[in-house]
Amino acid sequence: MALQPMLDLREFFSDLRSILGPGVLRQVYRKVLDDDCPGLAGQLAYFTLFSLFPFLLSLVALAGLVIDDPATLLKTLTERMQGFLPSDAVGLLEGYIDLTLSNADPSVLVFAVLATFWSGWAAADAIVKVVNRAYELQETRPWWKLWGISVLMVLGFVLVVASLAFVVFGPEVGAYLQGLIGLPEVFLTLWDVLRWAGAFLAVSLAHALLYYVAPNAVVPFKWITPGGFVATVLILVASIGLNLWVTNLGRYDQVYGQVGAIMVLMLWLYITGLMVLIGAEINAVLTRAAEQRKDITLVRPQGPEDQGDTQPNSTTK
Repeated sequence: MALQPMLDLREFFSDLRSILGPGVLRQVYRKVLDDDCPGLAGQLAYFTLFSLFPFLLSLVALAGLVIDDPATLLKTLTERMQGFLPSDAVGLLEGYIDLTLSNADPSVLVFAVLATFWSGWAAADAIVKVVNRAYELQETRPWWKLWGISVLMVLGFVLVVASLAFVVFGPEVGAYLQGLIGLPEVFLTLWDVLRWAGAFLAVSLAHALLYYVAPNAVVPFKWITPGGFVATVLILVASIGLNLWVTNLGRYDQVYGQVGAIMVLMLWLYITGLMVLIGAEINAVLTRAAEQRKDITLVRPQGPEDQGDTQPNSTTK
């Protein structure tokens, strides 16, 4: 048992190397198109946008139980995401915080929570469809299980927000700890590395949990998966690239007018969602390859009675 984490880590790096092979890349590309990942990424982006603003309202209301001015804290978090989020999207979120969250009626909280989970359910449906198609599974779970999965996905999004907050407010926290304990200056350098590494691992963990609960099958759980790691890297690179493109080349305000900022935010959500779905396809391709290579069953489909005796290649889309 003591060697198991080391073996899992060795397998993880082996999978990362295999992703770069032309055979795996070709399989992933073909699966992304066959499973309609671009189309379902649109559904995911649409309903994520629907749930984003009620989610922020719910977050501020709940944070208000322990923080005096959660709206200002959220606005500071949004402002410091310049460079990661497109500036138009940041401006849109800042305006929403100033005009809506600062003066929100507490009675709106119930509506915000319901809207968050309803649209979150619809967004989760897109992820479940892609993951099931990636593993060639049919969906047989009852609605209440799917609803529970959507709740877990919303909580996973909270983990992502918490990770971003840790990165954004990390310098203040590090300086406070240094002054409190009396640590040397080198602590701040080490702290910067740890906060970025911790946030990266937290987002990768959120992806790993997502890929574990989404398929209608029993799959091996890994704390960090190749698909989740690649998806996190792709999201970071794509976000920075989109921000540079929108800032220097994009003219969304001239084309779309007042809704230009919404279109930029929608595009960012679409690209982010597509990267998450690509990560699911990567995990599925690698898992099926491992099944064939080792002649074992790693993915056990669940039927109406949760029976998992189906062979890997006997499932249908």
